[in-house]
Amino acid sequence: MTVGFGLLGPVNLCVDGRRVALPTGRPQLLLAALLMGRGRRVSADRLRGSLWAEPPPSAQVNMRAYVARLRVALGPYRDRLTWVNSGYALRVEPGELDLDRFETDVRDASDAGRQGCPEQAADLLATGLRRWYGEAAEGLPRYGALGHGLDALDESRAVAVEQYAAACVEAGRTDAAVGALRSLLADRPERESAWEGLVQALVRSGDRAEAMAALATANAALLATSGRGAGWVLQDIERKLLHETSGPAHRPMPTPGAASPDGPPSTLPPPVALVGRQRLLARIEAELGIARMMVLHGPAGVGKSALAGSVAARLAPSHPGGQLYLDLCGSSPGLTPMTVEEAIGSLLRALGGDRSGGTPGAEAAELGVRVSGRRVLVVLDNVVDAGQVRRLLSVLGSATVIVTSRTTLPALDVAHLAVDELGAAESIMLLARHAGTHRFTGSPREAEELAAMCGHLPLALRIVGARLVGHPEWTLADMVVRLSDEQYRLDELSCDDLAVRASLAVTCDVLAERAGGPEALDLFDRWGMICTPTLDLDLARVLTGATAREVRTALDRIADAGLIDPCGTGRYRLHDLVRIYAVERGRRDPVARAAALHAARCYFLDTARRARDQLRPDPRRLPDVFVEAVPTVTFTHQREALGWLEAERDNLLAVARVAARDGTAEGDLFAVGMCTALYPFLPMRGHYRELRELAENALRCARRLGSRPDEATSLTYVAVARSRLGETAQAVDGLRRALALQTAEGDSHAVAVTHDHLGVVLAAAGRLDESRVSFLRALEMHRQRDDRQRVGLTLNNLADVLLQLGQTEAALVNLRESLRLRRELGDELGLGITMLTIGQVYARSGQPRHAYGWLGKALTVARATGNREAEWRVLTVRAQVHRATGQRLAARDDLHLALALSERIADPNGTREVRRALAELDSSADTGRKVSRR
Repeated sequence: MTVGFGLLGPVNLCVDGRRVALPTGRPQLLLAALLMGRGRRVSADRLRGSLWAEPPPSAQVNMRAYVARLRVALGPYRDRLTWVNSGYALRVEPGELDLDRFETDVRDASDAGRQGCPEQAADLLATGLRRWYGEAAEGLPRYGALGHGLDALDESRAVAVEQYAAACVEAGRTDAAVGALRSLLADRPERESAWEGLVQALVRSGDRAEAMAALATANAALLATSGRGAGWVLQDIERKLLHETSGPAHRPMPTPGAASPDGPPSTLPPPVALVGRQRLLARIEAELGIARMMVLHGPAGVGKSALAGSVAARLAPSHPGGQLYLDLCGSSPGLTPMTVEEAIGSLLRALGGDRSGGTPGAEAAELGVRVSGRRVLVVLDNVVDAGQVRRLLSVLGSATVIVTSRTTLPALDVAHLAVDELGAAESIMLLARHAGTHRFTGSPREAEELAAMCGHLPLALRIVGARLVGHPEWTLADMVVRLSDEQYRLDELSCDDLAVRASLAVTCDVLAERAGGPEALDLFDRWGMICTPTLDLDLARVLTGATAREVRTALDRIADAGLIDPCGTGRYRLHDLVRIYAVERGRRDPVARAAALHAARCYFLDTARRARDQLRPDPRRLPDVFVEAVPTVTFTHQREALGWLEAERDNLLAVARVAARDGTAEGDLFAVGMCTALYPFLPMRGHYRELRELAENALRCARRLGSRPDEATSLTYVAVARSRLGETAQAVDGLRRALALQTAEGDSHAVAVTHDHLGVVLAAAGRLDESRVSFLRALEMHRQRDDRQRVGLTLNNLADVLLQLGQTEAALVNLRESLRLRRELGDELGLGITMLTIGQVYARSGQPRHAYGWLGKALTVARATGNREAEWRVLTVRAQVHRATGQRLAARDDLHLALALSERIADPNGTREVRRALAELDSSADTGRKVSRR
């Protein structure tokens, strides 16, 4: 049995070899503070100061809860966390904390350095630095003594990097020193000691030109960060470099492809000027200084080759034994990937060897001899798979090697780094570099749109820049128009021999040739047929009819090919341009596309209906064609249903949007059905903008179908959304039109339900008397139909209006009946809302003890049912009670949490309400301070 603790990066805990999922936030801060105590007692006061900038009155109670959670996480080691003399201590045995191991490595390195063993010191420091996975306690806020301690840990890491670089310089590993220091300075440009080490390492490597450039960069960085330029150490180095007369000012660079007069050739292509890759370049250099071999992997067009070329150009001076580039043609249209024998022969010739008549084994041996003992740099570009280079890497064992590939090549035992798309700002800079900065003056919006339409992919950005150069009469707005229609976007993203479509086609062709590739491509094409934002294992099973294991394997193959990206456990997404290409492929077989669409619609709508039934059953639902023969997903609890709805929300809205546009009766029926299935989920989670779009699309579909009941229902849902988005007058008008349609149809149930909605909207508008009349009418109709669920709902809503009218006793009478009905029916969602309203009644009537009790129950139910709107409302009401009882800090905590919830669910009315309550709280506090000063 073992336990391990981590501070050097995100705080982590491993119990018996398994990483334990720690509660986020303050429980992790508590663990960090205890670990920093190194087994000693940490006082409760010190812990409070480490967990909160301003500890609330409930801090001690909350801290006990966090301690209890940590003990649960510790499992069999829970007894190590103990209460000692008004504080807590966590016993940590030697070797269990990564910080202890790091400090041991640093001490051992220091001893090795004193004994004159710089190589050993560098290796020990490298081992210690590999124990870091980010900043100390990464991602957590820093308060009090803990914050200062974590800052000190980060400083110790920076010092260790500088010590590692110094040891590398002494050991003759200047390239590793340069890489490590550049990586440090990318994050900490204010560290003058690191600039000193970098310049000295460059001088020791003989690259005076790069040293002078680093001096200029250091001066600018120090001016920007500290307001002063380079110090006397850097100034002294600069003086010596300027007055040095022996030797050339810089190492001459050999012409690409030509033999150097005094050594092996350089076959590197001219480096491409990069934009937005500085941090990545520094990281690659640092990694290569330690690992010496690295795979850069990423999707087509992301700029892997350009990145590798730039890194190679920067490392070339420190590799005088030769700098070689080889395109293995793994992603070149119309070319057969190079074999390992061909690759060995090409590299051998580049180094002056003669492959004529030699066996493959002899050539490999000769290449190994020519590389051994010389500092050689090799770029292996466009590798198709691990088998193409595995043997070659063993031959090049002593060289520095950069591999680029569209696949991840995880089987290669080397360093790996994913290359992603550019950021928005960097994309615009790259466009401007290719198209000319003059075009971008005064057109920021069009520039952002162009960058987004290119998916921030360097290849696409380069093509757009080239097309703009070729058509000086085009404006950015013209190019935006040309790219706006996704159906033709890939046609536009083509220029001479550059084309996004062709690049993606090569990836698919390569995948098709691999074992299991045809099945993986079939899944990729079927995803394009339905065009959902994400794909998980369940949807993949629906589309293919395969088992979970089979679709997991297929998805892994598609991901390894760089066509999709993971976005959670078992869930994947498509890059925008890859999505457009997948849609193109999906349209090749109209019959298969129709079948895939129908299967997906049956899965989504049937599952959404089962999820809705967990929240609030719909007994009036009519049968239709959207039914799964065997349910793919089932639910046993409301929480599972909510989890599925939230995870699939973007997909559900997307398939409904596509269905509403396809102009078929099936599409219209699906869009209308999905609108009903996602109510009440969307309102209870505060997704009112999505509800409005969904309901407006359903309204158009219902009218095309000629279905007046569906038209009225859609009008009602549009009105609910518009009311919550602040469009009260339009909401009232829409509900009155719905009532007219339902009355004409003679649907008394629908009329009563719409009166409920009308009462809510009128109450929100302050028209309380009209609201009360509407609720009473609805209540009467529900009682006539003996609809107990709707009676319970309407009684709660009516009580809320009566409370605002000052009729407290009448409100409580209604609420007691609502509570009884909802309990009898097992309506957890409604029960929480009624508990909230009862809490409001007691809060308004000055009975805080009763109010706290009911609000606490309401909060528990709201969180259990996932009703975020009810949750922020409970917190807002409880803050009023806190304020009335003089607990201002507690009131502020609740209001800040309520504000975060209302903002997260994009509820503008709720956000305004909470902000108003916060402003009133601050105003009353200011008034109180003025009175006390008098």
